[in-house]
Amino acid sequence: MDDNVELTPRDREYLRGIFVLKGNREPVGPSKLAHILDVSKVAVLEKMRRLEAMGYGDYVHRRGLLLNEKGTEVVQKDIQRHHIMERYFQDNFGMESTEACRESSAMDPFISENFMRNISTSLGRELSCECGCCIDDHYDPEDLYDCHWFKRQFKV
Repeated sequence: MDDNVELTPRDREYLRGIFVLKGNREPVGPSKLAHILDVSKVAVLEKMRRLEAMGYGDYVHRRGLLLNEKGTEVVQKDIQRHHIMERYFQDNFGMESTEACRESSAMDPFISENFMRNISTSLGRELSCECGCCIDDHYDPEDLYDCHWFKRQFKV
C-alpha cells in the first residue's frame, strides 16, 4: 500500500482497541476486537488487513494483528495528545473533565503536531489526567483500564 496513505480517525480507533487488548504483546483476533468496538468481525478483519498493509502491525493467520513499534507509537502519541488537550481545555477554559474529554476527542484529528507542541509548551509543567495517566509516560494496556477516555471508547 502507498506509504502516503494517512490513518483515518477510525484506523486510529482500531489501533487503540488492539493496544488496549494487549496487541503490542500478542496478536489480537478479530472477534475480540469486534466485541469491544461493537462492530462486525468481518469489518475488523478488513481493517486489520488494511493496518497491516500500511505497516502498523503483522497479521498472524488464525491469531490476529500484532502491533509493531510503528503501530504502538501511534497509540502512545494519541493517548498523550488527548490528555494534553484535555488538560489544556480544563486549565484555560474551565471545562469539567467530561466536557474537556469530549472536546479533545472531537478536535484531535484536526490538530497539527506544531499546534500540539505549542499547547504542551504553554502548559509547561508535569501534567497528569484525572484518570491518573501521566502525560509524559509511555503506557501499558493495563494503565488504560481506568482511563475515562478508553472506557468511553471500548467495552473492556
